[in-house]
Amino acid sequence: MKQDKHTPGGANQRVCERLKVSRTALLELETGDILMGRTLDISPRGVLMEPDAAPVAGLSGKAGTLYIISDEGRFSIGYPCKVVRLDAGGVALEIHKNAAAAFGSYMAAELLGVVS
Repeated sequence: MKQDKHTPGGANQRVCERLKVSRTALLELETGDILMGRTLDISPRGVLMEPDAAPVAGLSGKAGTLYIISDEGRFSIGYPCKVVRLDAGGVALEIHKNAAAAFGSYMAAELLGVVS
């Protein structure tokens, strides 16, 4: 029997708890499309983003680069990611596993106010 993401122990079950964090974000997709918006929640491996404008259909599975923008207008380094879901709740992004540690460190420092 195949387990789904809603079954405890399922293959797609979240590993990390998400934090409700609202930050300005820019998503640059491999297609050249750019989405601006706000994060709704984050985890070390994912971001739920609410775009300012309706995203183009068919983005699920597309690769891109996520940038977090500070209140002062400074851009973070780019974090490679993939669109894993697109629905009324926003655009769900999975941070690439090789960038997850750097993204987690950046967000922790940013939340603690130590990002310069």
